[in-house]
Parts: sequence; C-alpha cells; structure tokens
Amino acid sequence: MNKTGQRWTRVAATMVVAVAMTGLGVSSANASECSGGGPDIAVSDVATTYVPGTFRAYGDGGATLTISAGQTSEVHSDVSTSGSVSVGSVIAQASVTAGVTLGESYSVTQSASGSYTVPDGLTGQYIELGAAGRSFTWSATTYNSGCVVTDQQSGSSVAPTDSPYFFKSW
Repeated sequence: MNKTGQRWTRVAATMVVAVAMTGLGVSSANASECSGGGPDIAVSDVATTYVPGTFRAYGDGGATLTISAGQTSEVHSDVSTSGSVSVGSVIAQASVTAGVTLGESYSVTQSASGSYTVPDGLTGQYIELGAAGRSFTWSATTYNSGCVVTDQQSGSSVAPTDSPYFFKSW
C-alpha cells in the first residue's frame, strides 16, 4: 500500500470509532480521554515573563546595588490546582506547549556579578535575582471510564525556567 492509502485507512478507523461512540450517547471526547487515566490538559496564551526570586538588594538614590557571581535565589511557580489535576502535570504540559523546560521551583545561581546605581531622588529601590519564565493559561478536564466529565479546572499561571535573570525596580 502507498502512504496515501495508509493515511486514509487510519482516518477511516478513527471515524468508525468516533461514530460508534457517538451512537452510544458518549460525548465528543477522544477515546483516550475516556480511559479515566488522567486529565486532558490544554495550555494557551504562552508568553515570556520574569519570575521573582527570593534574593533582593535594597538601596536609596546614589547607592550601588550588586548581585555577585555565585549568588543563589529561589524561584517558584504560581499554579493552583486541586483534586485530580496536579501542579506537575500542568507545568509538564506548559513545557511542551512553550518548547522550554519549566519547573515548579528552582534554585538559580548567578554566573557573573552585576551592579546598578539607584538614581538620585529614589528611595526603597531594589535589584532582584529571579528567573526567566513563562506565563500561560490552562484548562484541564478529567473523564471517568464512561466518558463522563468528573472534574474541570482552569487558571492563569506562571512557571520558571532555570535561567537566572536580573530585575531592577526603577
């Protein structure tokens, strides 16, 4: 058989399954979603963003603020789930969609020193060591083996990469 014939064979088999399932009163969910094996997670609206870290250096106008080579900072995701949907599964799908490895949390380490001088007249300013990350929206639907929706969740979230990134408040 040629490739075109193989492709049509696969499509026809999929169509038969979908028609058979619809005839039984089952929703339009894919057969794999109805196994009860876990949520179907969709991620969209992915954008590059800064994820704040735990290390900050503060100062007022005229002060030179420094983040030294070797400085570490903790960065954490902001993903809220419950029930059948785990934070890890949402972040894993976001990683696939974004094409970059995201995590629940990382300890990032600055490889080179950096210094900034706070402009005169400003008070309570800071530089911070965080990480590059991604913001995204997600939705998760869980089905039981009868293809009945048992849980639906969605949210707007942020997750870090392990790449350190400076942020200054002014």
